[in-house]
Amino acid sequence: MGTIILLPIKNLVEIGWSYLHSADAYFSIFTADVLTYWDVKYKRRRLIMDRRLILTFIAMGIGVLVIAVDLASINVALPAIEKSFEISLGTVEWIVNGYLLAFGVLLVTTGRLADIYGRRKIFLIGIVIFGAASLIGGLSQGSGLLISMRVLQGVGAAFLWPSIIGICYSSVPENQKGYAMGLIFGVSGLGNAAGPLIGGILTEFLSWRWVLFVNVPLTIIAGLITLYVVSEQSAEGEDQGVDYIGVIAISITLVSFLYAVDQSISWGWLSIKTIGLIIISVIFLFLFLKFEQKEESALIPKEVMKNRGFMAYCLVMATLCPTFFCIFLYLPQYLEKFKHYTPLQAGAALVPIVLSFGLTSPFSGKIYNSLGAKMSIIIGMLLLSIGTFGIVIFGIGTSYIYLVPPSLICGIGFGIALPCITTAAVGYVEEYRASLAGGIVMMFQMSGAALGLAVATTIFIDTAINDFIGRISALDLNLSGSDVGNIKSFILGSSSEQILEKEVGSSMFNKLIPHIRDSYVKGLKIGLGFTGTIVFIGALMTLFFTKSRQNK
Repeated sequence: MGTIILLPIKNLVEIGWSYLHSADAYFSIFTADVLTYWDVKYKRRRLIMDRRLILTFIAMGIGVLVIAVDLASINVALPAIEKSFEISLGTVEWIVNGYLLAFGVLLVTTGRLADIYGRRKIFLIGIVIFGAASLIGGLSQGSGLLISMRVLQGVGAAFLWPSIIGICYSSVPENQKGYAMGLIFGVSGLGNAAGPLIGGILTEFLSWRWVLFVNVPLTIIAGLITLYVVSEQSAEGEDQGVDYIGVIAISITLVSFLYAVDQSISWGWLSIKTIGLIIISVIFLFLFLKFEQKEESALIPKEVMKNRGFMAYCLVMATLCPTFFCIFLYLPQYLEKFKHYTPLQAGAALVPIVLSFGLTSPFSGKIYNSLGAKMSIIIGMLLLSIGTFGIVIFGIGTSYIYLVPPSLICGIGFGIALPCITTAAVGYVEEYRASLAGGIVMMFQMSGAALGLAVATTIFIDTAINDFIGRISALDLNLSGSDVGNIKSFILGSSSEQILEKEVGSSMFNKLIPHIRDSYVKGLKIGLGFTGTIVFIGALMTLFFTKSRQNK
């Protein structure tokens, strides 16, 4: 039965491929003539693509799109999933955390596999895993299977991302690599922008399951294009096996670190569990570094690990993302709690930042080629830092209209800095290691974002709670320990306004809410201000510890 269904599809694909192939000469000449004429007339360097390269970027763009949209849209569907399966908030969180953990942990390993066994092959494995996990997750009848499939989606995403970076980076000449990275991150930004809207529409008019189902046709399209069009790239110099000890060691290191950071908000930084996991992470990191120095087929080769230019840009990447994560996590909560926005309105409030990011990213390559890596990154990071402080000073505690200009500045800064850092970092290693480099850069991005977010959240919560305690002490309201705990839960986002009012009583709630709001705003400003400072430090690191041009 399955063979009977698949044969017509296979024939259609082959007929379509033959048609495209027969038109290849005309198509290539036409596109080359048009783009070359544009280049000569306006004296601008453009990303010139033939038919095969266009289709390659379409396939890679779809791969980026499913990762970005899925990550952004699933958050909107969480309340519906919670209601559908009648599960707790702690269980629901793992629908997101399981995905992120699997994604972050496997990036280095899958990047290495892509460089050894071929990026096209690893991309196809990733797209099949992602699509299958999306289908089964959408059909799941229990939270256990859904969370398992979300973890498997994270595995698929980890296979996809380094392969996409490697394929796109290696498919274009040296002076077009900035354009290539800009296009990829532009698609990612637009996916992030559209994700909440897509998630809201699908959840409201169909079901939360369609947030997962929508990935299936997209992965099929990307897989077919890649299978029939994308060329496999040889892994020059990569004839050694997989470093399984290194894979295990780095996986334990990252799982321990990321889980400790994620849970530190609820456990506390000084809890035995948090400290224990961080100690385990440090021990296995030490063992990993020690072993990798002696291993010939190391997971991260010595020439990459000792590449100061590459590692400098990785560290800069770690400072870039905490502010973006904080804005996306806490601004919607603030707008919903104290401005009484609906979830859809709160998501729409973030459109200026994600849209400006998505629209700026494709042009980052031109900035990169014109100004060089160092200046481009410094400009992007300074804009992001200025925009963050603009949100802190003008956007929080005031009308939404004052939030828009600094949000636009943040998006533009992020849209310049993120692709440029990735291009500069990958440019410091040999081209046949591009996927590994892309995986390592993304690992630093996620680890830095997770750590920065956790520290900023700790600062935010401590500031808000201490400020609130000071306020109620002056008012002598005689709140019990459980009342303060309920208020803390409200600030953390694990409790609603209705629950808090029920716990403390309507009369007390009306007295407390203005002070809770003022304390929340103060904590949010201090926490976001911390991340804006980290981005500024990253700009200084770029100025003093990186070079503008790669020396291969």
